[in-house]
Amino acid sequence: MVETFRLALMKQLFTFLTLFFWCSISIAQNISGILLDKQNGEPLIGATVSVKGTTNGTVTDIDGKFELKITEKPPLTLSFSYIGYETQEMAINTPDDLKRSFNIKMGGAENILKDVEIVDTRITQKQQENPLTIESMGLGAIKQTASSTFYEGLGALKGVDMTAASLGFVVINTRGFNSTSPVRSLQLLDGADNQAPGLNFSVGNFAGATEIDIQKVDLIVGASSPLYGPNAFNGVINLQTKNPFYYPGLTLFVKGAERNLFEGAFRYARVFKNKLGADKFAFKVNFSYLRASDWAANNLAAATDSWQPATNFGGYDAVNRYGDELLPETRSTLMIF
Repeated sequence: MVETFRLALMKQLFTFLTLFFWCSISIAQNISGILLDKQNGEPLIGATVSVKGTTNGTVTDIDGKFELKITEKPPLTLSFSYIGYETQEMAINTPDDLKRSFNIKMGGAENILKDVEIVDTRITQKQQENPLTIESMGLGAIKQTASSTFYEGLGALKGVDMTAASLGFVVINTRGFNSTSPVRSLQLLDGADNQAPGLNFSVGNFAGATEIDIQKVDLIVGASSPLYGPNAFNGVINLQTKNPFYYPGLTLFVKGAERNLFEGAFRYARVFKNKLGADKFAFKVNFSYLRASDWAANNLAAATDSWQPATNFGGYDAVNRYGDELLPETRSTLMIF
């Protein structure tokens, strides 16, 4: 009795699954067709055919033909799209519309775009509006300079006079005002005035950045008060450092020469990214060390060429001692006067 009931139950289950399978087959239906160019009749390869509002779709083959399995019940809308062509839609209202073959001719989409001009220049618009002469030393020129430092290389630019006040102290002058204290010139480091406190002028590059961190140097020969203020009377030396976003990594620099000269520097920059992989934060660290033995005025030997008893009452004229050419009484009288 139990066995008979089990067999009857299995037959009913089998019948139910068979009917469900055939119902599913009857619902799904394949549609086919071809997509052609409206002007020349050529097949459109890789065009998209989809049911609007769903993820059900396909693409055309090399002959422009397609075959799409439809599981949705009408009414529905078929969408035909292709790059450079106008998208077309076709409404399917009854199941009989799915049985026919589709022959779709698509026309090109005409989009009138505005003209785009790309203009590049070596100088900025701000520099073009400036009537003065601007000499620039870029990153390549800094590396290839024949001078011991990039700052001394500025002396090779047009309209520049360079004076070496001491070892490592190079003074840049413009407009013919040659002096060891260029109080009329303005020197900027990333837009900040880097003149030495108490001296009222820039002492070479002592208060500037290291050579490995300099990206560009702009030298403006002439008065630039409208752009940089009243201190820019003789000219402007504008130093720009490297952006850590564009120049990350570690850089080392070592240099040695006579008179116990040693210079060393390092630069480290790093960029941090966010979760999306975009640059978010960056920093850089610079360190430099310079050591040298400057020229010392300690020669007390007699300057025999100027030692004449008739004019030198002191009887001795040292090379690096000044004011010993006159008698003590004469020096006191001159000082009182």
